[in-house]
Amino acid sequence: MWDTAQAYCSSIAGALSLQATLTGLGVGEGAATPLAATLIWLLKDGTGMVASIAFAYWKGSQLDCNSKQWRLFADVANDSGHLLRLLGPVLPVPFLFVMCISAVMMALVGVAGGATRASLTLHQARRDNMADVSAKDGSQETLVNLAALFTNLTILPFITSSLLLTWITFLMCVVLHLLANYQAVRAVKMESLNRPRLLYILDQWFTTANVPGIEETNLSESLIFGAAFMPNYFPCGFRATLGCSLNWALDTCKKNDVKAVYSATVDTFARANYLLCGNLKDKRLHIIYRPEITTQEELEAVFSAYLCVINYIHVSEGGILSAEYVADGLSSKMPDTEFITKVAHHSQKIFSAFLNSLQAKGWLVNKLLLAADEWRLL
Repeated sequence: MWDTAQAYCSSIAGALSLQATLTGLGVGEGAATPLAATLIWLLKDGTGMVASIAFAYWKGSQLDCNSKQWRLFADVANDSGHLLRLLGPVLPVPFLFVMCISAVMMALVGVAGGATRASLTLHQARRDNMADVSAKDGSQETLVNLAALFTNLTILPFITSSLLLTWITFLMCVVLHLLANYQAVRAVKMESLNRPRLLYILDQWFTTANVPGIEETNLSESLIFGAAFMPNYFPCGFRATLGCSLNWALDTCKKNDVKAVYSATVDTFARANYLLCGNLKDKRLHIIYRPEITTQEELEAVFSAYLCVINYIHVSEGGILSAEYVADGLSSKMPDTEFITKVAHHSQKIFSAFLNSLQAKGWLVNKLLLAADEWRLL
């Protein structure tokens, strides 16, 4: 229902911006030429193409991991593009500039909206019927746009005759469009684990010893701010990189003896398909993957990193932590490698209980969306 409402409002707002675009191109003016309008349109399309390629390269890997947030971002960009076009004829800048900036916004809509639509469609295909769901989603959108078309044909001649009425209608449609989109995205309850959902689950586990349910966790996920838009976000001011290069990870531990860090890390995780190292004083952690790593081992790696963070906060800053999660023999003065080693050994003892609780609550532990990099340690 929310998706239908937002598509309807977006179509009406788009029609108003189209009318302003045609005005800016000189439709109805004797001095305007078809060639000038064509060139503006082509330059606008070219700008949008370049923006699409650049945005896909820049943020493509994030769209699967945070599909709800980027879906909402696409709708904000969509309304921003319409707003620019509506303002274009009265702005003190060349209309070509307005069209190009608007094309950039619409390019972001095309990439982010199209990619996240595919991700959400996959989530909704409960019977592995993605093609069926996609086709019906397209039919629903076509039906809504058809209804909006009849509305536009009826009201546009009256609305566009008054500038005040045009702006009231446009702003009302934008507000309703964004509100409906927010509610639509909020209604999605995903069972897969991305970084914001996993961090919330870990926080609840180490606080209450319980894994929260799917609905509670999805409702807690921030759609506008938070972990989804902060690279390598981790709690307590830490940053954790996943799937990074070992060479790069060791370089960031420059305050320590690199050879000692390497030897201790390899020894500690000799039987694991991941390595964990970092500089705790700088609040930086790095997880290096081996090629054979499984999703459950990825989950264990993040679990160990999180346990390392809360143990460090507990030891160095007096943070409250239940005794069953505190590793033995920790001290704020010991080297980072020794601290991580002790925490990793303790993590291996308690991780299975956490994994069993996740599976019992219906979370998909074989599908992680953590935006890990592609480096692998051979």
